[in-house]
Amino acid sequence: MNKPTLILIAVIALVAGVFFGLRQNAPDLSELTGFSFPEPALLRDVKLIDHNNEPLTESHFQDKWTFIYVGYTFCPDYCPMTLTTLNQTHALLTEDSDTPPATLLVSVDPERDTPEHLKEYVKFFNDDFTGATGSPDEIRKFADQVSAVYALPDDRSDPNYLVDHSSTVILINPDAAVQAVFTPPQTADTLAKDFRLLVAHYQSR
Repeated sequence: MNKPTLILIAVIALVAGVFFGLRQNAPDLSELTGFSFPEPALLRDVKLIDHNNEPLTESHFQDKWTFIYVGYTFCPDYCPMTLTTLNQTHALLTEDSDTPPATLLVSVDPERDTPEHLKEYVKFFNDDFTGATGSPDEIRKFADQVSAVYALPDDRSDPNYLVDHSSTVILINPDAAVQAVFTPPQTADTLAKDFRLLVAHYQSR
């Protein structure tokens, strides 16, 4: 066997060793309590309004991790419970890093959830949280992209009407893509554990 052939074999072996070594070092996602998408879908054409009345587009999600909850501020149970859990998760992940994941509440009830009301609501749970709303069509488009389901009542003459909605927490990765969803019941400990696993897996690509 000539020298160039030996060199080629050595290079191939080295590349293979690095590749399989990285594969072996990738964290095991079998312990994940949520569902991680093998091929996360990028958020596209997002046209929402944040609680400061500023446009919120897909660029808002780039270069950072974001937990999203789709609900509404007049929700009597799941929304405040989940935002409390997300606040606890935020506290746990702040222990790991000075830049924990962002948290965004997207309201599906624009008639009552003005940006001003959303701001007051999310800041009650955590000063770092953000609220967003938009036109009914744009909210629906966004909810479909993150696999959130909701249904406003046809008759909204009662000012205390309720909105049926899913109670999943969605995780967006730094590519502005839907990385994972977490169905109830959720706890701060499991969300923090899952988040750490997913970040390690993302970084091992």
